[in-house]
Amino acid sequence: MGNRGRFFIGLALVLAVLVIGGYLVIRQQSGPRDVTLTCVGGSEKTEFMRDPDVVKILDDRYGIAVDWQAMGSYDQVLMSTDEINQRGWDCLWPSSASAQHVFEANHDGDFPDYRAETVLQSPLVIYAGPQSTDALTRATLVEERNGTHYVVDLKGLLLDNALKGVTWQQLEAGDLKGPVNVSSTDPAKSNSGFTLAQLELSMIASDDDSRSPTPEEARAALPTMRTIYDSQGLQATSSDNGFRQWLTQGGEYQAPLYAGYENQIIQQVATGGNSETVLRDVRILYPDPTIYSDHPVLALNTDARRLIDALKDEEIQRLAWSRYGFRSALNAGWNNVDDFSSIPLAAQVRTIPATSSEVTLSLLDCLQDKSRCAA
Repeated sequence: MGNRGRFFIGLALVLAVLVIGGYLVIRQQSGPRDVTLTCVGGSEKTEFMRDPDVVKILDDRYGIAVDWQAMGSYDQVLMSTDEINQRGWDCLWPSSASAQHVFEANHDGDFPDYRAETVLQSPLVIYAGPQSTDALTRATLVEERNGTHYVVDLKGLLLDNALKGVTWQQLEAGDLKGPVNVSSTDPAKSNSGFTLAQLELSMIASDDDSRSPTPEEARAALPTMRTIYDSQGLQATSSDNGFRQWLTQGGEYQAPLYAGYENQIIQQVATGGNSETVLRDVRILYPDPTIYSDHPVLALNTDARRLIDALKDEEIQRLAWSRYGFRSALNAGWNNVDDFSSIPLAAQVRTIPATSSEVTLSLLDCLQDKSRCAA
């Protein structure tokens, strides 16, 4: 081989080294690369976590792949440390700040590299239909403000109607029948149902609707909460499936009032199309106040901590809103309700904080075992 051939071979090797080196520098700017995390989270985030664009951003920009598994929020956080380690979980992604508090109370110090941060959120709403909404408006339990409906007396709806056996016929709600109550997923197994139960407990246990109840107030109200729970009958165990069933099985004819997350109707319109048909028979009622369903990522090790930072990516945050209806917990400016002009969304909602870990566990125990509901 002549000098000329050796020159070109050498030049090619130098260029290859420069290209590979430049690639590695770019990859290293985002930190350590190429990790697969096993994470469990609420079912309502499944489609978001499997969105091809979200998957691509996590991989290309942050070197992260996520093996995603759906599981109820409290099933996640009540697992023992040994069970979590045996399953090889790197992170949990429940749908409630209360679930985070329970985890931290039960696992204090068990995961030295633990870090948690809320990156998405969605307020609890009550889905209804035109007949149930009109009836509750006449009863002054619901009012309309600038095209958006608010439940202004949830306590009266529960104590003066649901617990007293008032029927939809008595409220003259068109051809709706049966007792007045608020349906949901099973609060003993699913976070959307449990978030409703937390809100109901807060309204019943105290006359101050600006705060969550104390443990003493909560214990006194547990028997009432169990009565409400027992009146609901068989319930879905998954937030995602529960809302889909409500929509496909008749809406208000299946359940005149159904509690869920605000993001569920946004996702249905954004990804399912045919918004006029969907919204024609659906009303969104915002409890006033309501509870935000926070979505904190609970990172159990240093690799999983990278996922928290990756999910803060502005493009991921905007996709979470535009396709799946999750409000950003980082920048309120990314949650422009005018993006969904066909849906009467509330730009801002009045909220109360989620219950403490002690109150949360007392309520969960009561819903799972009637003998634990004594005041």
